[in-house]
Amino acid sequence: MEFVDKKWHPYLQLSRVDKPIGSWLLFLPSAWGICAASPHLALPSLPLLFLFGVGAVAMRGAGCTINDMYDVDIDKRVYRTRDRPLASGKLTRSQATLWLAGQLGLSAFILFSLNTTTITVGVMSLGLVATYPYMKRVTNYPQLFLGVTFNLGAIMGYTAASGGVLAIAPLALYTAGISWTMIYDTIYAHQDKKDDALLGLGSTALTFGEKTLSACSKFTSIMGLALAVAGISASMAPSYFVLSFISCAMILRGLNTVDLDNPASCWEFFIMNRNIGLLIMLACITGRII
Repeated sequence: MEFVDKKWHPYLQLSRVDKPIGSWLLFLPSAWGICAASPHLALPSLPLLFLFGVGAVAMRGAGCTINDMYDVDIDKRVYRTRDRPLASGKLTRSQATLWLAGQLGLSAFILFSLNTTTITVGVMSLGLVATYPYMKRVTNYPQLFLGVTFNLGAIMGYTAASGGVLAIAPLALYTAGISWTMIYDTIYAHQDKKDDALLGLGSTALTFGEKTLSACSKFTSIMGLALAVAGISASMAPSYFVLSFISCAMILRGLNTVDLDNPASCWEFFIMNRNIGLLIMLACITGRII
């Protein structure tokens, strides 16, 4: 951000450009789908990966903007979020609305350059994106709703790369992604569990409580099973299964060392998941070419 004029910094902070981990976690499931749909002995489409990468940054930014517009009053009362641009007064709601329109416009431009099946799934996801910020007010499982929303890219990436064909593999990858989100976002939510409890907001960190690590271990098992189903249905090479197993083992190791009462430890576990997602992406690539 140091290369951008300072007047744009609040906008970039509103979109969390200074914290790219969220864009990675949104992009990677779509990359799995693109790579899994690649023809046998062929590398994935680089133009598609680029388009989905730019789209992930734009849509993640739009989602963060919507979230902060909804949560501005809550953010003012939470230590970790009180310096966000809207909560701190660096940006007005009107400025945020115009910024949101620009991000959605870029996302729409990318989406409508894809095939009809992918466009349909993308348009359907907009309702989920818009309503997600409300979920912590009405359910104890907002992380599940986030997983359903965040991982639609696994299906969209696959249909974009396959010419609109839908199969078992992307659905299995979607299931794996939802389980993955339940793991990393539950650990992430432990950073705010005291504030969430005081404000009456729901989260799986509060719902699972002392059983968080056990629950996340079970979600890791579901994730591993779903990855295996995706690999079998897509006729992946053995390298895919080896790397998928390693990715799940890395999660279990992280769960064994994370301190749920230490926000820094929870954040470290959370950002580790970029490498987990990249490893699964590598599994999908090698599974098609080896």
